[in-house]
Amino acid sequence: MARGPVTELRILSAGAMREIVSELSEAYERRAGVKLSREYTRSPLVRDRIHAGEIFDVVVTTQSRISELAAENKVIPGSAAVLARSGIGVAVKEGQPKPDIGSVRAFVATLRAAQSIACADPAFGTASGLYLVELFDRLGLTAELKPKIRLVGTEGGKPVVVCAAVADGRCDLGLQQIAEIVPVPGVDVVGPLPEEIQHVTEFSVAVASSSRSPNLARDFVNFLTAEAAKAVITKHGMDPA
Repeated sequence: MARGPVTELRILSAGAMREIVSELSEAYERRAGVKLSREYTRSPLVRDRIHAGEIFDVVVTTQSRISELAAENKVIPGSAAVLARSGIGVAVKEGQPKPDIGSVRAFVATLRAAQSIACADPAFGTASGLYLVELFDRLGLTAELKPKIRLVGTEGGKPVVVCAAVADGRCDLGLQQIAEIVPVPGVDVVGPLPEEIQHVTEFSVAVASSSRSPNLARDFVNFLTAEAAKAVITKHGMDPA
């Protein structure tokens, strides 16, 4: 019996791209009449699940992990494209005064003045958590900040939501990728880290080698990388590629 056309694509995405992928997926569903089944997890777990052989059509995660999957032939050669670039920012509880972070000196002073600071636990492999460990060491702040740092993790494969600890008052400041701060209710984005100490993470998309419908998956990738998608990417706190 001949198989009918594929009417569903399975998407596995890093949690930092949730808002962008969700909005663009809904637009694509309306345009193409295709259902997009989406799962969101931490970026290293996207790589691990694809590496383990789970079947998905499209993969969205950091460029470094897409490159790792490409080296293992887990994504179709030539299908990968950079979607967005994300910087790390600072958040405070909604309505609270926004501290000065306009220079490295001001940022350091703000960290020193804070009673508690929420960051992603680097043990979970998040880009911001790993970078901030290195940054605090480079600034000579590791020992000084240790008593006030609150490392935020999560259970299972759920994305890490650092600024939930700011929204509920547990922490004065939250540091995470801006795109992961924007959707958290009850917090305000102060702004990005100063340029001299900023860390930009590239997020890319690729067609998984396990895709049941690679041509349709490529069409969705083209939709994500089209000019019209850039406004959605910007709206959710990232810079279009």
